[in-house]
Parts: sequence; structure tokens; C-alpha cells
Amino acid sequence: MLLNFSNKSRERSWTAILLEESENSLHRRKTKRKRTFRRMYLSVFVTLGAFFATYCSLFYIGAFLDVGKIVGISQSVRADNAQRNVRSMVQAKERTIFSPFLEALSTNRIYMRKGQTIQATYSLPSRSKLTLKIKQCKSKPILEIFNCEILGEQSIDINKRTTGFIEFTVSESGFYYFEDQVIKLPDTSLKAFFDYRIVWQRGGK
Repeated sequence: MLLNFSNKSRERSWTAILLEESENSLHRRKTKRKRTFRRMYLSVFVTLGAFFATYCSLFYIGAFLDVGKIVGISQSVRADNAQRNVRSMVQAKERTIFSPFLEALSTNRIYMRKGQTIQATYSLPSRSKLTLKIKQCKSKPILEIFNCEILGEQSIDINKRTTGFIEFTVSESGFYYFEDQVIKLPDTSLKAFFDYRIVWQRGGK
């Protein structure tokens, strides 16, 4: 039997050792950095996904669960309170630095089941005309939150009262948009939250 032996130098220079250690250390740092970025991207993706799902659910959950009961007051009770207090309702609240954000989050569209009602409680300046509209959208789950393809519309004009409330009852389940427009007679358009107030609430089961 023939055996081949290869001689390898057992001596390595300090430069070679240090270079190898440096390369290994750099490789470990790169691997750790990649894992850190991967976890960060995953966390951002999960957080944004959860936020988007929560935001979308806000437009649907009220049709099946009275969220207000969780905090001790139902949606219908809130609507009744608004009716009782309508005459003392101010035309516009005092504005703060948070007002623009709260206005951006105000709900003017929701999913409603057949027979449910939506109530608009309003406070207007004198000699003004209010037009309220409710629009039914074509069924496009989730997409309907951001874009309404109109199937039908109800509207009503109010020009002899400065405070009050109006209820709309839907005859079909679906997603609905609500609109309001106020004109100071004869032809001056007014701005919500600045010149008048409209509060949209579910009015019943």
C-alpha cells in the first residue's frame, strides 16, 4: 500500500491569523446586520398590516356589534342623547391643534345592514340651507372604503331650521357614504367644523 503524505506548514504568520479573524468577524457582523434588517422589515410589515386591518374593521364592525356597549353606552343611546341635546349643540367647537386630525378621522362612510338607520344631528347658522345625502355603493369589500361606485342615492334639503336631526333608514344591506353641504343663502358655501356642525351616528339596530 502506498501512502501519500503532504507536508503542511504548521507555522502561520500573525498577519495571516489576524486577517482570517478579521474576515470572520466581518462575516458575523454582516450576517447579524442582515438578520436585524429582516426582523425590522418584518415588524414594520406586521405593524402596518395590523393597522390597516384595524382601520378597515372600523367601517364594518358597528353593523354587527354595538361597540359602544363595551364602554357602557350603546349607539342608540348616544343617538338619543344627541336628539335631546340638539338645541344646545354649538355650531362649531373651539379648535385646537388636534382638530385637523380628528376631522380627518371623522367617519362619513360605513357598512349598514337592512333596516339600520343613520342619524345626522346638525347645528347651522341662520338663513342657511342644508343638503344631506346618503349614497349606496356597489359591493366591493375593502375597496368600497376608499372608492364608492354609486348604485343609489337619497337626499333631503333643510332650509327652515337651524338645529335638529334627520334619520335615514336603509332598505338593503351594503356600504354607504354620507355627505352634507351647507349654503348661506343666497349662494355662499360654508365649511364644516368652522361654520356649522354635522354629527353622523348610527340611530338604531
